[in-house]
Amino acid sequence: MFTLITIGQTPREDLMKAFIKGGVQNIQMIGALDGFSEDEIINLEKVPGQEKLYVVHKNGTSNISHECIEDRVDKLIRQYEASSDAIALLCMSEFKSTSDETRIIYPIKELCEKASEINNHDTTIIFLPIKEQLTSAKLKWANLKGNKRFVVVPPKSQSVLDMLTKEIKLHSPSYVILDCYGYDYELVDEIESLHDCTCYNAQHLVVKKLKAL
Repeated sequence: MFTLITIGQTPREDLMKAFIKGGVQNIQMIGALDGFSEDEIINLEKVPGQEKLYVVHKNGTSNISHECIEDRVDKLIRQYEASSDAIALLCMSEFKSTSDETRIIYPIKELCEKASEINNHDTTIIFLPIKEQLTSAKLKWANLKGNKRFVVVPPKSQSVLDMLTKEIKLHSPSYVILDCYGYDYELVDEIESLHDCTCYNAQHLVVKKLKAL
């Protein structure tokens, strides 16, 4: 059994789509905020923190401090690690866990490894879900080679592809990084079919990783 942990609430058919299309079987998805009421989520939004995470829940989206989510995620990892062949954390932020790290898939690690092929002469646009992540994103991608541009485009915007396309046309990058697990799985093919660039999305990499296990 593979356990998928999203930082918001389930069900998340948009996230499950990648695993279904990729042929990954025997999976379960759990949300870090499953069981939380609307009032409880509103209270979490008020908690200060240096890094805010873009969280999708039943009533929409919220920006919630990393610390609030990390505590809940760690509890879920410890709860499900004994019954799971592997656990994939469906978030592009960096997390620490008290559990066996070798059995946990962190998308940011997979994506950073893939992006290591980017060279000094390349231009890369890194798309983020919210402006509150600009500071942490610049630190996270500090070692990425080449010219980097950070642009905020909300994953759940109805015009997300148009917004991404506008920036890609403006800057003509060699690479595009979708730095949020919530960007749709199919955006990679759509972007690469419209533009002369390589697009990286963590959903593809996590599916590939699980299929190899």
